[in-house]
Amino acid sequence: MKRAVPGVPDDAFEREGVPMTKQEVRAVALAKLGLCRGEVLYDVGAGTGSVSVEAALLGARVYAVERQEKAIALLRRNLARFGIAESASTPGEGEVRIVEGEAPGALHSLEPPHRVFVGGSGGRVEEIVEAVTKKLHPEGRVVMTAITLETLHRARAALEAAKFEQEVVLVSVARAEKVREGVSMMRAMNPVFIITGWR
Repeated sequence: MKRAVPGVPDDAFEREGVPMTKQEVRAVALAKLGLCRGEVLYDVGAGTGSVSVEAALLGARVYAVERQEKAIALLRRNLARFGIAESASTPGEGEVRIVEGEAPGALHSLEPPHRVFVGGSGGRVEEIVEAVTKKLHPEGRVVMTAITLETLHRARAALEAAKFEQEVVLVSVARAEKVREGVSMMRAMNPVFIITGWR
């Protein structure tokens, strides 16, 4: 599936219970990242690879960092579903290199990023922000998602400590679901905070 704009439908991805950044949240997060073709993106806590896939479709060079074996296998299948090349070393435009390991340690040997997306931090948000701060291009951006107030607070504090300007938006989405013949009602998804940091 090729698309000119972000927001691939959720059902286009294999999931099998692995956490995924949902379509509407993903579209806003990609807009906040502001990726340009050829730029390097770290997708930390890549999960199903939904953000990696969309970033690659936009022409980014993606490092998908993931620690869970089940998620890594799923990520590979989703790359194949979209015809995205998996790179064994430095990814080219529209390619993804899967980095098996936990951030921030898994980030140290990678080339400097232009953009960083943190969809899952494994409880190490402060360490991840500190690590990417040392490598990020001068005009780079860090975008993180959070569903709890505690993670929001920690993300903001970490960005403030790293001397980043920041913005927070709350994305609240409800989708219509059929409950019986001729009747639909709105079913709310978890509200998600999207935190953006830049120098």
